[in-house]
Amino acid sequence: MVRVAMAPHSLLLVIVVVAVCAAIPHVVMAIDLSRLYGHMSSKRNGDACHPYEPFKCPGDGNCISIQYLCDGAPDCPDGYDEDSRLCTAAKRPPVEETGSFLKSLLASHGPNYLEKLFGSKARDALKPLGGVDKVAIALSESQTIEDFGAALHLMRSDLEHLRSVFMAVENGDLGMLKSLGIKDSELGDVKFFLEKLVNTGFLD
Repeated sequence: MVRVAMAPHSLLLVIVVVAVCAAIPHVVMAIDLSRLYGHMSSKRNGDACHPYEPFKCPGDGNCISIQYLCDGAPDCPDGYDEDSRLCTAAKRPPVEETGSFLKSLLASHGPNYLEKLFGSKARDALKPLGGVDKVAIALSESQTIEDFGAALHLMRSDLEHLRSVFMAVENGDLGMLKSLGIKDSELGDVKFFLEKLVNTGFLD
């Protein structure tokens, strides 16, 4: 068996992308992350990519190295290897994890709790926004909070309130989270989750 040495950042990207692909049900995916590993289905046709270049471009079937994904230069004819939503999702927590986190808050506080974060459209377990899965996907794919607001058609006042929550977290102001009714036992998890979004450019 040939072992291939990979740079730590390349290996991390592979792990994150595989986790994203495995975690998101295809029926709710806004982008087709399964195309990332299209070479797997091509194995049945005897047209698999080489382990050194495992990413199969969906347009022409050209195979490229993982290190060329999200590197700022398109290597696939359709630029899929630089799709902004794919590259953003690769840096964010898996959609399944985000969805579970939102559901845990709703289970703990009631179906209208997330109204305190996302505004009046977040009542009834986020149904007016399309449901938990749609919100989780938007949090995963949206490069910035403005993109998130546009994807879910949030009112400007609700978006600015959400921004103030994220800024409070960024500045270490847990009082803001407490004012939203978040329990002391939940503060650490909520802060950790929001910080992960902030650290991947959500407020930029």
